[in-house]
Amino acid sequence: MSSQAENGAKAKASRITFRRRQYLVDRRRQLAATVRVAGLVLVLLVILNVVLAWQSSDATRKMMVASPEFGEMMRADEMRKTAITAGISLVILAMVVVRSIMFTHRTAGAVFKVSRCLEQVGEFNFDVFLRLRLHDNLRELEDPFNNMVENLRQQALDNHQAMKKLADEIEEHGNPVDAEILRRIADSTPRTEE
Repeated sequence: MSSQAENGAKAKASRITFRRRQYLVDRRRQLAATVRVAGLVLVLLVILNVVLAWQSSDATRKMMVASPEFGEMMRADEMRKTAITAGISLVILAMVVVRSIMFTHRTAGAVFKVSRCLEQVGEFNFDVFLRLRLHDNLRELEDPFNNMVENLRQQALDNHQAMKKLADEIEEHGNPVDAEILRRIADSTPRTEE
């Protein structure tokens, strides 16, 4: 089985249990996006509540003109409807905030994980394996990233072996000092063990 197929099998097997511990991975960005979405929904809900309250008030006024004896009952009914509408609006707003944080988590968490893996590759750690959760955004980056790391690992290993071979050839031609310098350089270059 190739290493790419093994990596894919590992990723699929580990996806079942992999969970991030917190929903606010990148607080600033996630909360900024949530505030924008919640602000828009709040404006729309306020407009809806004002229009409904205005219509209810208008209907109450018209009915009170026709039947003044039911005025107190009509006002109480109008207040009850307004309170119910406002309560439903608050529930909708809360649901939008929670869902927005959950949705931004799918992107922010994936970006956080990719960034951490890229930092490790930047430090020449080629034993990195990127795995994202099943419903994360940016999942299409997972396989290309893992293939890139595998290719970099293989290239580092090939370069190391080529420098060792070159050092052996230089030593055979009677220059052990240069061969030793090249071996030290080869040993100091980042690579994954053979």
